[in-house]
Order: sequence, then structure tokens, then C-alpha cells
Amino acid sequence: METAILESLYHWFGDYVQTFYSDDAEIQPKVLEKEKHSLIVAGLNRDLARSLGLDAAETQLAEAIGLCHDVGRFRQVTVYRTFRDRDSVDHGRLGVEELLAAGIDGRLEPRDWEALAFAVRWHNAAAVPGQPDARLALHSKLIRDTDKLDICRVLPPSPPADGCSPGLENEFLAGNLLYYEDIKTTDDRKLVMLSWLFDVNFPWTIRELAARGHIDRLLDALPPSAALPAIRRKVALFLAENASRQD
Repeated sequence: METAILESLYHWFGDYVQTFYSDDAEIQPKVLEKEKHSLIVAGLNRDLARSLGLDAAETQLAEAIGLCHDVGRFRQVTVYRTFRDRDSVDHGRLGVEELLAAGIDGRLEPRDWEALAFAVRWHNAAAVPGQPDARLALHSKLIRDTDKLDICRVLPPSPPADGCSPGLENEFLAGNLLYYEDIKTTDDRKLVMLSWLFDVNFPWTIRELAARGHIDRLLDALPPSAALPAIRRKVALFLAENASRQD
């Protein structure tokens, strides 16, 4: 992707988001939150791409994907007043529809559009469909990592509350990724977010999660339980084995 195209996307994005600015005291903070998140993830995706040694064109494509990955959120929250996909619409799919409606596909080279649309469409999915195109698979992995990284900033854990579900604790100790659909208690959400470690694609992301304090905050916010020492050991072992790997 050329620099001029990336700059034009930033201009388009700013104008697009402003069309969703609202006097509604419930909607406006959510729009601003997602605008900030999108800009931060654009920078994180650029930094991760650089850490992998991608060239300038691929790095700028990664930055564009980070910028556009949550574009469906703005219409979603305006129309449905929620960010819950299961109560409204899949925001990844909606994002691609919004980009098409804005003619973004016509601004990009066909291969760049294909990669951007694929990454946006599947960034929020429980799993990404098998993809023989290594370039599409790579950009999908990048955005899934950096989105998780900033969500940990957006959603800091609350103090211990009502305990974690034993079934989820066991699944975590087995090294399994947990899902929002499995949440039964307030503390289950923290365990779900901690399990994202098992779905991270690049050691860079693991190191950033640790360096920014997200892992320690999640662990410290878990309630006392018989499984907590084992959960802490599981996380420590995972970090020791994976954080120092080469990307």
C-alpha cells in the first residue's frame, strides 16, 4: 500500500466517524471510545508488522487494517445501541459492508483490498476459516493479536467479585481458549480474557501484554479459589515458554 493511499484512508476515517457523533449521552462516549481504539490498533498493527520485518508497503497495509478493523462498530452502536454482536449484528461483516458502501475497495489495489476485507471480516470471529493465501492469513493474525492487546486496555478488570466457574477454570488449565458465550459470573470474563494468551499468534504480542501489565492485572483480579495457584503457574509457564520465542 502506498503512503498516499494510507493517508487518504485516515482522512476518510475521520470524516466517516464524525457522521456518527451524537448528542445522545449514551452513544457519543461509545463512538469516541471506538474511534480511539481504532487509532491505537492502527499504530499497534504497524509496530507488530515492523517487528516482523515486513516491508513498507505491507506495514502500511497492516496499519490500514488496524484503522478499519472496527469500522462496523459505529453503525452497530448507533442502530442497536450495543456492542454485543449476539444481540445485534456481526460487526466484522458489517464493517466490510460499510467499507464497500464507502467505495474503499475502489481506492485500493485489488490484492490490498482482498487482504483488508478478509482481515476486517474475520478479526472478531472465534476462528478464522482455513486460508491457503499466506498473505491473507498473516494480516488476519496481525489484527487479531493487536485488537486483543488494546481491548485489555479498554476493558480493565474489576476487583474480585462472584468467583469463576469451576468448569472454565478446568478448561483454562487444559490450555483451551475460552469464549464470551461461556461466561456465567463477573469473574469469568477475566478468565476468558486471560485465555487469549492461548490464541495469540506472535511472541511480540505476548511480550507487550506482559510489559503493559495486562496479564498481572487480570491475575490479581481473579478471586481466591482452589484453582488459582495452578492458574498462576500455568500462566508463568506459558510466558516462560513463549514470550522469548522469535517471531
